[in-house]
Amino acid sequence: MITQDQDTLSQKWEVLLSQAGYRITRPRRAILDIVAESSRPLTPLEIYDKVREDNPGVGLVTIYRTIEKLEELHLVSHVHHLGECQTVFRCPDSHQHLLICTKCGSSRYFDGLEVEEQFNQIGEKLGYQVTGHWLQLAGLCEACRGKQQSKG
Repeated sequence: MITQDQDTLSQKWEVLLSQAGYRITRPRRAILDIVAESSRPLTPLEIYDKVREDNPGVGLVTIYRTIEKLEELHLVSHVHHLGECQTVFRCPDSHQHLLICTKCGSSRYFDGLEVEEQFNQIGEKLGYQVTGHWLQLAGLCEACRGKQQSKG
């Protein structure tokens, strides 16, 4: 189920891809919808399986090429997720950090402005000028903690 925000996101991506000179095909539109709709990082094979439900002729190369184009436009980024190094997740509109549930995979971005200054201080202390970083935290979401507590 695609919410209005997610539908708007995939439509925004279509416009950006089109402006960058990429064709918007039916398979590519399906890939955009799947990635925009996901509340967790997806592997290319997961995207492939979901796309093929309605588009059986789509090849894995189409998935990888579309991911590559989305990365070029900074619309998705690679995320390390539950032992899967090749996952992608939609990028936030501004610099944010990621929190991933280790049980169900649900993911949320957060600001984390408090740590930005600490990163700069660490860099200075070690003789570096920090020019960028990627912070990713792992833990259990509220729903998974509730399930775990009800079993115990």
